[in-house]
Amino acid sequence: MKRLIVLALTSLSITLALPAADANSLSSSTIFLTEPTHRELDGKFIDDGLATLIAPTGSLGAPLFNLNRGQHIWVIDPLLVEEVTAMSAGYTLVSGGKTLGQDLAKNWLTQLKIDTASGSVYAMAYGNPSEYWVNRLSPHNKSYILAIAQSKLTTLLGRTVFEANEYQSNNNFYINYNDLHSLQNASTEFEETSGYVAPSAIDTYRLGLVKALNPHLTQQNREFLINNLASAAGVLNNSIHLSQGKFTVTSTKQKLPITLTNNFPTPVEVRIDIEASNARVSVPATLHQLLPANSKVQILLPIHVYSSGGSALTLRVSDVVGHSFGEMVVYPLTLSVISPVATWITTGAAIMLFVAASIQSLRRIRRRRK
Repeated sequence: MKRLIVLALTSLSITLALPAADANSLSSSTIFLTEPTHRELDGKFIDDGLATLIAPTGSLGAPLFNLNRGQHIWVIDPLLVEEVTAMSAGYTLVSGGKTLGQDLAKNWLTQLKIDTASGSVYAMAYGNPSEYWVNRLSPHNKSYILAIAQSKLTTLLGRTVFEANEYQSNNNFYINYNDLHSLQNASTEFEETSGYVAPSAIDTYRLGLVKALNPHLTQQNREFLINNLASAAGVLNNSIHLSQGKFTVTSTKQKLPITLTNNFPTPVEVRIDIEASNARVSVPATLHQLLPANSKVQILLPIHVYSSGGSALTLRVSDVVGHSFGEMVVYPLTLSVISPVATWITTGAAIMLFVAASIQSLRRIRRRRK
């Protein structure tokens, strides 16, 4: 697997807004440390390839364990350090196979902190994405990707690092239509639900998208990540949903119990749009409901029935700004009611029959007496 991972340059050729002290030491070597992600959103590793790369003889290990004397400028992708840190604590593979990198990860992190204790360290844009695709899919996060990279790398290394002011790549690599559509939908879903998820999860979703935009990802791993993002977006969209059901209505006015679930850790005010399939019934056009965090709520939907037969109600759920949740749900209705007019006619006929029968009985009694 060929990747441009580490470059050792004799002169600084990237724009990093160096402080004066570094500007006078352009003869120092610059070491780049970056690697496309090996993890999906839930933290499991797609493969164990990173273990080989961080070994002392690997392309990410050799620059640390065989470091030459002298001053060095480090340009480091915090995603790489983050994933090696996760490995050092013990990790699992998506395949369930045996992992080989925990001790290698511990040694690599120790050596990295020793080597970077002196010299300047710059945080590369998180995940080293292509600036071209960031502009296409997530332009509102362009500065955020640089800023959070500095914050994360500072925490991971336990020392001050500088923020880069440019992306390392502007590669317009090919993404097929279906994958691009999935990325766009996932990006939209992550942004529209960001106010409802736990704050710690916001970065996970936003940066998950960024990871898929690294130009050096293999096509297989990129498709795996895009499918993983699409699945996560689907789960978010379905975090608020209606339960399935069907109803038999036996009176002209009734309230149907409809169940709504909110799996978000925050309360959400929702709007329920309702439509009847025919004129046998009438229902409110909309209902509004506040759903508590992590709740299942039953609401009562008033319905007015005009005639017996079959009908159905179609319900859709959205938030107050119009973002739709879950799938629309169709509730079949069996209407077994007698209309008021029919009731009056039936009652009137019964009374008339009763009166007629009474009169006939009276006549018979009179005849017998005579």
